[in-house]
Amino acid sequence: MFREHCMRHVTRKVLFTVLLSLSLQFLALAQDQGTQPMIIVEPATPGPGDIITVTVKNTAGPVTGKFGNNMLYFNSLHDGFKAVLGIDLFTEPGEYTLGITTQGTSTSHPLKVIKKEYPLQTLTLPNDMVELSPKNEARVEREQKKMSAIWPNESAKTWAGDFINPLEGEIITMFGVRRVMNDIPKRPHSGVDVAGGLGDKVRAPNAGVVTLVDNQFFGGRSLVLDHGQGIFTMYFHLSKVLVKKGQRVKKGDVIAKVGATGRATGPHLHWGVRMQGARVDPLELIHLKLE
Repeated sequence: MFREHCMRHVTRKVLFTVLLSLSLQFLALAQDQGTQPMIIVEPATPGPGDIITVTVKNTAGPVTGKFGNNMLYFNSLHDGFKAVLGIDLFTEPGEYTLGITTQGTSTSHPLKVIKKEYPLQTLTLPNDMVELSPKNEARVEREQKKMSAIWPNESAKTWAGDFINPLEGEIITMFGVRRVMNDIPKRPHSGVDVAGGLGDKVRAPNAGVVTLVDNQFFGGRSLVLDHGQGIFTMYFHLSKVLVKKGQRVKKGDVIAKVGATGRATGPHLHWGVRMQGARVDPLELIHLKLE
């Protein structure tokens, strides 16, 4: 009888120990799951030329990330960390991944890039602006190399808060438009054209540093601002540039005036955005809520 009583006591003790162990394991697992970083991508299915925001919550940071060869630069929020990422205009639709690392743990987050249709535009221009002479071809090639050398230089962040519109006006050519000039197919339009009067003021959309002032065959008087973290804004066909290379500018500063220089049929502003090298829609940049 005494032996049976002891056996029952031991059995209850063992059972209690097993249940307690399982409960502690379950609690630890629940706590771990509750503190797993939460990754939010908006929009969830972007198209070529779009800008997405990547928000990481439930982490004390720091947070780093990559998309292909491009870095993601995360800035702290009151409840997490946020990065902006450009999907290049020439990105093929398909399945991609974002690499996110926080607190020593790396995660691959799926990203689906969908097909995006852009309209077709036909233009008639002077032949020498479309079919270039060998001299002009050589000039354009030099200027393209000069511009391409800018994008990999991802400097420290100078921008702060939301980006503003550099020129209010009617959009006369949207981003991504497929163009045919004098019956010759050309590369899609990688910026937006804004209607403006000769001499209208162009303002800096955010704080930055002037990284290029040039007079180019296609862009005419041209200006590029470096806002840091791989974000650049470009301004072409200007009548006058009011800043110098290396100069720091603040959001809203007047940096140039609208013109019709380079390959232009009339006064307007062509402005573009490069984000970690990706050609993206400038209108999406000024619609982003970053504050």
